[in-house]
Amino acid sequence: MKIVGVSACTVGIAHTYMAKSAMEEECKKRGFECKIEAQGGMGIEDELSQEDVDSADLVILTTDVGIEGEDRFEAKKAEGRFHKAGTADAISDAAAVIDAAIAAAGIDASAPAVAEKAAEPVKAAKVSAAPGGPKAASKESIFAEPGKTLLNAFNTGVSYFIPIVVIGGVFLAFSLASGTAGANGMEVTNPIMVSLNTIGMAGISTMIPVLAAHIAYSMAGKPALAPGFVLGYLVNNAVTTPSGAAVSTGFLGAMIMAVLCGYFVRWMKTWKVNDTINTIMPILIIPILTSLVLGMAYIYILATPLGFVMDWLTGALGSLQGGSAVILGLVIGVMTAFDMGGPINKTASTFTMALMASSVYGPNGMFRVAVAVPPLACGIASLVAKNKFDDADRQMGISAIFMGCIGITEGAIPFAVKDLGHTLPGICIGSAVGAALAAFQGIDCYVPHGGFIVALATNNVALFCLDIVIGALVGAAILVAMKPKLEQK
Repeated sequence: MKIVGVSACTVGIAHTYMAKSAMEEECKKRGFECKIEAQGGMGIEDELSQEDVDSADLVILTTDVGIEGEDRFEAKKAEGRFHKAGTADAISDAAAVIDAAIAAAGIDASAPAVAEKAAEPVKAAKVSAAPGGPKAASKESIFAEPGKTLLNAFNTGVSYFIPIVVIGGVFLAFSLASGTAGANGMEVTNPIMVSLNTIGMAGISTMIPVLAAHIAYSMAGKPALAPGFVLGYLVNNAVTTPSGAAVSTGFLGAMIMAVLCGYFVRWMKTWKVNDTINTIMPILIIPILTSLVLGMAYIYILATPLGFVMDWLTGALGSLQGGSAVILGLVIGVMTAFDMGGPINKTASTFTMALMASSVYGPNGMFRVAVAVPPLACGIASLVAKNKFDDADRQMGISAIFMGCIGITEGAIPFAVKDLGHTLPGICIGSAVGAALAAFQGIDCYVPHGGFIVALATNNVALFCLDIVIGALVGAAILVAMKPKLEQK
């Protein structure tokens, strides 16, 4: 049997390649031929050709975001030989993913290869649909599987959004670190640092339009990209409402308008038009009409209530102190560790980055402490409790400590996969403790990454590092206490 597929996670770093490796190893155990394309942060690797796809018995996608080139698999979808799962599913149990795909396709895994070598490619739709989205062949399909559609769209938006935030955050952090406190905040006077500040502000100004555009793109394809950018720019800058007020809704407005844009474009793609009009639909009619209708709706209807909600949310979270801030830190810490880089972790990350766009950096400080704790806790526990972890665990522990230092929560996944019941409580409590300490101490982090490597981009380097260490030690202590001895296992 021949299996091909694509692996892609939200950030395009750890989960993408871990899922790819897990699928390839499981296929190797079964004696299956396998080729998995990775669509990670560095682009497409081990790219599948159309010939690879046509000659396969089964296509399995382990993805958390929209992918490039999903139309390659239309023939396999029509044959019922196409299956989708998340990267976390493949990492935790690749065998179950493959079994589910085989069962759904009704394939006898012991039979000879049954792929059609010369499968007829499905004719492309007149307007290409979004990666991971429906082809919008009918009005009934526009709102198909809304939960999956929205989750996929938000993950796709965040995956494009993060590098822009990194550019803005890093340059701003370096430039502001050279400034002096003044009546209007940090004042930068060094010409080089002023230039860095300008570059950083360009990144910060661009990130909301990029987010909105790629959420819309994931839902409705290329025709939604241009209006997504326009609407993202609109919500990120103050617009004058009918009442005369200047309103900017930032991240919240971008998410709502991007979703409306995606569904509006999907609807327009169902229109029955003649061939002449159809050729200009994606480059003229759809972008202009979408931008006009939704832009006017935003200015005259949505801007005022969304602006009120955004102002309230920013003010409430920005003023959190003492016990209220600690509670938020505890919640963020548990969410960060619970699925170790999965959707719940990414939800917390997205929330903190949304607040960064409104110059609220405290929740991001909590999150960036918490992301380092799980792998550090697992690594420390494996090196300390030699009667509870074997040599393989200790090798994983060394790698986990390194990953924790650079803020990659996924370093804890091998320990969780091996023994979830004894691992999860420790890393969740450790992350919660670290994040709560950061909340209590008012730690701000100005970049969207975590671990010791971003300590200089915080408002208190020593406390930021200390909170990570305390959280890791608490988590390691709980892991050691809960873990049974090897001979007992």
